[in-house]
Amino acid sequence: MGVLFDSIKITQETKSQGMISELLTLGVTETKSGTSIYDLNYYVLRQELAIAKFRNRNVESSENGWF
Repeated sequence: MGVLFDSIKITQETKSQGMISELLTLGVTETKSGTSIYDLNYYVLRQELAIAKFRNRNVESSENGWF
């Protein structure tokens, strides 16, 4: 069981580094509350990346319209 947990932890750490890279590309260095993105865990990083991508969306484009 320990080997499986370790491999999942490594996978999440790798994904976290990718998410940090994407957030930096989008210009995000900290959360709205002021916490550095380097201090966030995998799940909070995932949420912050989703929020950043949503904010970056061009709402004026017809392909991004609601209807």
